[in-house]
Amino acid sequence: MRRVLFVIPPYFDVHGVAAQGRAAVLPSFTIPYGILSMEAYLRVNCSKLEAVRLIDLNVTLKKLVEDGRTDEYEAVFRREIEASLIEFRPQIFGVSALFNTSFGYVESVLDVVKSHDPSILTICGGGLPSAAFEMMLRTCPSLDAICKGEGELPMKALIDSEDPWDVITEHKAWVDRAQLATGKVPQHDFIQELDEIPEFDYSFIDLDNYNSRSIDKRYADRPKREMAIHTSRGCPFLCVFCSNPSLHGRSMRAMSVERVVNDVTRMRDEFDMTVLLIEDDHFFFDKERAKTLLKAFADLGIRCEFPNGVAVYAIDDEVAFLFSAAGVSAVVLAVESGSDYVLNHIIKKPLKKKLIRPAVEALRRHDVRSHVFIVVGLPGEMDEHRKETMDMLLETGFDWIHINLAIPIFGSRLYDICVENGYLETTRAEDFVATRANIRAPGVDPIAVENFAYEAQLRVNFAESANMRLGRHHIAMPYFQNVVSKYPEHAFGQFFYAKCLELEGRFQEARLHRAHAERIFADDPWWRDLAERFGVIERSEPADHLLPSALGAELQAISA
Repeated sequence: MRRVLFVIPPYFDVHGVAAQGRAAVLPSFTIPYGILSMEAYLRVNCSKLEAVRLIDLNVTLKKLVEDGRTDEYEAVFRREIEASLIEFRPQIFGVSALFNTSFGYVESVLDVVKSHDPSILTICGGGLPSAAFEMMLRTCPSLDAICKGEGELPMKALIDSEDPWDVITEHKAWVDRAQLATGKVPQHDFIQELDEIPEFDYSFIDLDNYNSRSIDKRYADRPKREMAIHTSRGCPFLCVFCSNPSLHGRSMRAMSVERVVNDVTRMRDEFDMTVLLIEDDHFFFDKERAKTLLKAFADLGIRCEFPNGVAVYAIDDEVAFLFSAAGVSAVVLAVESGSDYVLNHIIKKPLKKKLIRPAVEALRRHDVRSHVFIVVGLPGEMDEHRKETMDMLLETGFDWIHINLAIPIFGSRLYDICVENGYLETTRAEDFVATRANIRAPGVDPIAVENFAYEAQLRVNFAESANMRLGRHHIAMPYFQNVVSKYPEHAFGQFFYAKCLELEGRFQEARLHRAHAERIFADDPWWRDLAERFGVIERSEPADHLLPSALGAELQAISA
């Protein structure tokens, strides 16, 4: 009988967070859906599986950041892993790594295992190794083998085998150094019928560690239980910055409507879920199925959100009505750019700019908040394209915008383009984050793009907020309140929250926040310059245009 210990390495850069000090911004952790799916499938279908355990080092590192002990993280990781190795005694140790930023942690985690017991089989899977299997096998000596794509079927074959090395040699989804040397390229081995995956055992994790991903800030301070679901896998599109095909493929596979409804009902009844996070990469691949699910959710008495983004072209008045009826309070629209040229010729996204505003207006008619994802800094994007994006953002009237810098993720076309043309400023995996410009290409200057991303969010979310301009301060107010509660030194957050309080007639509270904003403007030349340029306060005297010392943190702060 075999025991499997899974570890999820951090997917944020500890050094970057530590350097930001009080302005440190941690990502919102999502439920480790892939591990839960594998655990459920392996528990029911393996004849030689004794037990599975999981360590999510994101949770560990978050506590160290909060305690100001980030300099101890390697020793703490080692102690936590060694304690589990001693007590659990696994024969197989699996690392599940999603993003480039996890790469720096993988080898050190695996080295702990091999130092403890070289006979433990060390494997790796997930988005990062699926795309970068060759690089990881060549640079991580403590790594034995990699699984390409989803792991349910390849892991079952490995666990139930007489000799796991025979499976690694012969199975199409597995690859090791010896097979790599022969030219083997691992292939996907997918479950075609997702209903074959048994119900998840949510007691396998502590749900309290995954309760901060929802985006509707009206509910930020209210008790809630968030849980995530992926009702489908795959995406047919080939957006330049996306590596999804390397993990889930381009063909769509989906749970039945009945299975989805049963799972969501169970989450609500057995685990007290109040917020369902639908994290499909392409929920509207079958619009009729999507509408049927929304109609079913309407009877469950829960709130729903789509934090990963939904296809703009799928949203019309009927869908917006179904969203509202199903308790969908906020939707992120996967717009990516306000330029048709960028959308169609650079990103290769099947979207026309003219569809964006009608979708937002339909959502607004049914009281569904509209957020938007924008990506800037793609090779070939010029100043005029970014101006088009800015104009679109100001004209459309989103409730909140999130601008990310283009990340050349392993497995994406963007990564290949950047490597082939020498566009990368650095190849350090920890620099591949959405708050740090790492691409220098024709039309793309890293500092200028960082400036644009930061200032566009300040301008659209605060200085020229559509909700404030149109007299909907009650919609804008929770967003400003969320910013100041997390980042007290955010001057625009303080200033515009004070304006909302004044409109509410809460003058004493408003004076406190306005005074806080005015103190920051008086003491900080950088904030004062921004406020004067955007017309938030009257210009006093010329100020040098300065970048914030912790730009990454500030970018995240205004997107929070």
